[in-house]
Amino acid sequence: PKLFCFSRLRAQLFDVHRAHGELVLLPRFSLPAMAVEDLANTPAERAAAEEARKAGAPKAADEAAEFAKAEVLTIPGDGEHLVVVGAGLVGALCAVVLLRKGFKVHVFERYQDIRSIPSTGRSINLAVTSRGLRAIKAMGGGVYEDILGKLATRVRGRIIHMADGGKVVFQRYGKDDTECNYSISRIDLNRYLIDLAAKEGAVFHFGHQLSETSDFSGPDPVGCELHFKRSGGDGAGSSERLCVKVKCPVIACDGAGSRVRYALRRAGLTSFTEDIISRGYKEVLFPNPGENDFGAKGEDGGEACDGRWGLHIWPRGEHMLMALSNRDGSFTGTIYLDNEGPEESFAAFSDTPEGREKCTAWCQKHYADTLPFIGGVDKMVNQIVTNPTGILGTVRTATWAVKAKVIMIGDSSHAIVPFFGQGCNSGFEDTLWLSKLLDEHCCENGRCSPAKGTEQAFVRCFEALEAERKPNAEAIADMALENFVEMRDKTGDLRFQALKRVENKLENLFPDKIRSRYAMVCYGGEGNVSYANTKRIGIVQWDILEELCADMKDEEALAKAQDTFDVKRAEELLESRLIPLQRELKIDLSTVKH
Repeated sequence: PKLFCFSRLRAQLFDVHRAHGELVLLPRFSLPAMAVEDLANTPAERAAAEEARKAGAPKAADEAAEFAKAEVLTIPGDGEHLVVVGAGLVGALCAVVLLRKGFKVHVFERYQDIRSIPSTGRSINLAVTSRGLRAIKAMGGGVYEDILGKLATRVRGRIIHMADGGKVVFQRYGKDDTECNYSISRIDLNRYLIDLAAKEGAVFHFGHQLSETSDFSGPDPVGCELHFKRSGGDGAGSSERLCVKVKCPVIACDGAGSRVRYALRRAGLTSFTEDIISRGYKEVLFPNPGENDFGAKGEDGGEACDGRWGLHIWPRGEHMLMALSNRDGSFTGTIYLDNEGPEESFAAFSDTPEGREKCTAWCQKHYADTLPFIGGVDKMVNQIVTNPTGILGTVRTATWAVKAKVIMIGDSSHAIVPFFGQGCNSGFEDTLWLSKLLDEHCCENGRCSPAKGTEQAFVRCFEALEAERKPNAEAIADMALENFVEMRDKTGDLRFQALKRVENKLENLFPDKIRSRYAMVCYGGEGNVSYANTKRIGIVQWDILEELCADMKDEEALAKAQDTFDVKRAEELLESRLIPLQRELKIDLSTVKH
């Protein structure tokens, strides 16, 4: 097996450049040719947008002129009102947080009310971790217990299905069963949070698609014009366009294809990149297997894990399949594969006789052990050739906040690929920090205060939020890209598996000195265990693990790694290399907990 190291991983993922005296990592997986893709749109919407482009869509100046004649709604700037753009997971949670502080909240959402429409089958099951759940727990009122009790399924670690079709390996997330993640249906959680916000008093405006002509310019610290195209979400009598004169701060939570972000760029108020990776994803559903469990049996001295409690991964090099359990015992699977290519790609697996033939051969070649759990090759092929393809990309935004006019949080400013399961968690953590900073700058005793919440107070709040969150957003974006290669290639690598077992042993032997990078990402957030600090520490820790296992060359030695590594040498390396960095970063590992 090839030696796994972070330096080689970075070489696989990034080109390294120097700018302004600093090293800059540019992802190798971006596809300039796909720049026309819109991260916010469904496949049908992308096709419609392309047709509109060919037909000659109206210019921005013409569109702005149309909004000058539109119906007007005014939202006052009395220190009590706030506007949220986007009613996805982050937007809905943000609305609840603001409402519980006493703010009056208007929420504008481009789609119809998700509570009244079926799932489109595009969404990967969420992996929700302690880091993100802290924002929900902080609200109190039984919301945390309600979500875990009604919507979530525990996930204890990875269950890796090796390419030989036989061996199944369990790789624990935390140090023991007390630490786990949760699998939650995105649409179910979104419906729950919208329901909660509506009950708390949020005014929702569904079917309102923001235009890039929205105006955030002007000298005043607060105030903007939001331009919406309406699709009848608030009643059949609504006009096509609406101009909302907003005299209070706006919090943009409108996702990876954020129209707020595009409007700010159009006005020269920010810049951003959207790096689309060459692989997309499709959903593949697994029925409830009943007693035909496909978990890890604990063979060859490994740990056993019931199939319901693991993230299943079939690592196959250039592609992979993942599956998470649902509360009804079924599994939501996701295939990750190249979008384009003549043979093994989503483009090649078209809904034609030739495409189905290619897909059938591919499924039988790479996922023969999976087919019985899906219901046979025909069911797997049918889902792959007919389900829509999702886009995966990373958004990096130069400026998140413009005075007290607007701040972008969640995917609107820092969308990431899903391979660390932290997109939702990072966005939830944004809302937690927003809550903390509103309390510091704009509220009295945690409640809305028009006297304290001045324009300049909101300026300071938004500036502080961007300063706190942006370095961490950059760090988790990089780690998510790294984890893509880890899950696709390395989870099936014997050496990597051995190092992970040694790491787990060290966590249990020296819990006050080392926690895995994965544990710090998922269960951190307090005690200065930020994404950025975790990224730095993780590199040092992996170098230590590699050194401890450097002499283990063959399969037999690697299989016994967790029992034969030099524990005394390990403690020496932790004391000399890791502990000084933890002290420098003021890390408190005792806060890394479920």
